[in-house]
Amino acid sequence: MFAPFFALPEGLSFPFEAHFGVLSVTEVCDGRPMPRASQYLLEGHVYHLTQRCHDRRFLLRFARDRDAYRAWWFEAVRRFRVPVYGYCITRNHVHAVAYVSDRESVSRFMHLASGSTAKAFNLRKGVEGSMWEHPYHCTIVETGRHLLNCLCYVDLNMVRAGVVEHPRDWQWCGHDELTGRRKRYRILDVGHLLGRLEMRTAQEFRAQYEALLEERLREGRLSREACWTESLAVGSRPFVEGLKGQFTRRRSLVTDESACSLGSTWTIREAPTPYAAVSPAQNES
Repeated sequence: MFAPFFALPEGLSFPFEAHFGVLSVTEVCDGRPMPRASQYLLEGHVYHLTQRCHDRRFLLRFARDRDAYRAWWFEAVRRFRVPVYGYCITRNHVHAVAYVSDRESVSRFMHLASGSTAKAFNLRKGVEGSMWEHPYHCTIVETGRHLLNCLCYVDLNMVRAGVVEHPRDWQWCGHDELTGRRKRYRILDVGHLLGRLEMRTAQEFRAQYEALLEERLREGRLSREACWTESLAVGSRPFVEGLKGQFTRRRSLVTDESACSLGSTWTIREAPTPYAAVSPAQNES
């Protein structure tokens, strides 16, 4: 059990479960094809995981809620031994970049934080209902330059939103851990990340990571890139082509070159279901 690094509401103490338990989260799609959580996670790959607040409301706008969410992730990586490479907790959604060696562990990692935070929020506000739109969207990210760019994209979230000028100014992202500025209560497994990137030292990684961040900031490459949040996989053409046969539960897949700011980048995405293919009962609901 870990010690809290943020102020708890009066009358609460660790462990959180004694007060909040863990809330199950209802799957609700936001209108786009959204990969459905752990049943589609393929072990042995790095994933970018995204989860949005219900109706995209700013339910994490207070620092205390972001602190609580981060504390649960801190606990979850120790309970379930999930190697996390990057994260960002914004005011209405969260990102995590993690390696999937056991898909159930990753599912538990995500649900412990989201479910417990939701239950605490509802308890404090005296309300009921889901805090989240869906469990989480999952996108496979090829290692190498694609993974490095994904980490930068995630950490630039609040710069893109116009809230801060640099990721170091937003304490609820992985920047300070990746650059070595944060020494305590760390979520990220930098050693595991170095192995996936085939880098020898943290200094080598930090030099490349910080150089890419500064390049994006200098050139103003801050726009939203749908490939990271709406695809099943992002990488080189051979990488994504090699994955197509593993998505056995998908009805129709599209492989194409992406508009991401990586040069030649390919994605796999699920083809939208034609309107006529939806039953009348589904249309009315």
